Amino acid sequence: MSDTKTPAAELLERLQHKGLRLSATPDGALQVWPAVWLDEATSEAIRAHKPGLLALLSTMAVDVLEDDRHRCRDCYHLQRKGNCAMAAQGRLPGVPEWYTPHKDILQRCNLFCALPY
Repeated sequence: MSDTKTPAAELLERLQHKGLRLSATPDGALQVWPAVWLDEATSEAIRAHKPGLLALLSTMAVDVLEDDRHRCRDCYHLQRKGNCAMAAQGRLPGVPEWYTPHKDILQRCNLFCALPY
């Protein structure tokens, strides 16, 4: 009997070896962090194997989303200038529009948005 892995399983293993974490959202999207570590080839591979990756993640016994803290560097809303787009739009109560978060500190933010695949 051969012990061959599916292409999605091989990809997931490679991503984890690189230090990337994947999770599935309830609506069937994939979240990858830290998103800043993704290059175009890796992003394409994730998109190409999305159904297989979702199936694998659904069978894993580990709850990948056990910690709801994230780094701003992994958020879609962090702008190139380093400011938060949600703060600039006034969507973070009590936070000034010019807010520039520390990118590497784990924080809770109800507007966090990892790059979807």
